[in-house]
Amino acid sequence: MRILFASSSSGSRGGGETFLVYLGEALARRGHEVALWASSHPRMDEIAARFAPFGAVHRADYTNTYDRPRRSVAALIDRATPARAAREWEALKPDVVHINKQNLEDGLELLRATRLIDRPAVCTIHITQSAAFLGAKGARLRDWVSRRALRRFRGALVAVSEARKADLEKFAGPGVNVAAIPNGVPISAPISPEERSRRRAELGLSDQDFAILAVGRMTPQKRPLLFLDIAARILARAPEARFFWIGDGPLAAEWDARAAALGITPRVERLGWREDVAPLLASGDLLLHTAEYEGMPFAVLEAMAAGLPCALSEALYREMPFLDDSNSVRLSEDDAGIDLLRNRAELTRRAQAAARLVAGQFSTDAMAAAYEAAYASAKAARNQPL
Repeated sequence: MRILFASSSSGSRGGGETFLVYLGEALARRGHEVALWASSHPRMDEIAARFAPFGAVHRADYTNTYDRPRRSVAALIDRATPARAAREWEALKPDVVHINKQNLEDGLELLRATRLIDRPAVCTIHITQSAAFLGAKGARLRDWVSRRALRRFRGALVAVSEARKADLEKFAGPGVNVAAIPNGVPISAPISPEERSRRRAELGLSDQDFAILAVGRMTPQKRPLLFLDIAARILARAPEARFFWIGDGPLAAEWDARAAALGITPRVERLGWREDVAPLLASGDLLLHTAEYEGMPFAVLEAMAAGLPCALSEALYREMPFLDDSNSVRLSEDDAGIDLLRNRAELTRRAQAAARLVAGQFSTDAMAAAYEAAYASAKAARNQPL
């Protein structure tokens, strides 16, 4: 099957774009021909380079929604972009077009483009919170525009978890069918103790240090300042802890100031953006994920696959029902979970359970097989009278 991924092109460093690499590579490994259509904007260079080893990359004159002054409202009057995208897609002769959207309102022109081609289409949406939920300016109009586009889409809508599916069904309204296909991550053999020691030494970690990591953009959604507040509370009980944030973003300067104000600067460090976080995950003792909401976070799945214990906020526990007290640590308001972080044997037991869970349910092969079924269903539906 020839599969063309059309990205809404928000940037190379989010999980929604990493999804394209993981899924594309898995599908290519299973014998499909995959290609990526993405904006020519430089921020898409990294994801294009990661995709190129296993699939063709086509760069286009496409402007992401959040680079437009009127955001998604511009999609109502833009006729040129859908027409141009449709022509470019048709020239590539795919069997299916798979649109990848970060959220409800981006890439609406791409949904319209699918109405102009004789190809089945699938659309994955990673974040399903509405503009009203996010408190965005002009939320009512922006949500109306997004809802209208989703309801007119003729293809199959896919959410990345059951929680996101429920959100999307509620937002789009009656008659819109949504499938849930969880994200998947590569499953690899654990590194040797010698390799782990070498990588810990690169971070300046001693055998006594307890390394707590976070991975993500430094944006309000990821709550990096909450990460620091929790770090301060952990350090009060476990002075051997050290903290590393892997990523960058607009809250970086405020993060530095908060760390200094809390007096924990000697024990916390920003490592900046890293394309390959696997070596860092292998050097850590715990992943602390503080996001307010997520789609299906790759950072958590990758850490679980690597055998790294994970501690998450109550909010994320509600979003990911496969997490429980057997495979992760719940950080509640009363800090009950913090004392558990010093129980290395229990953390190891939970990490091993999490690794088994990911290998069984959240591998890239499992994700690819589910999307193969979604593509087949979309093709069958497209052949039916409209």
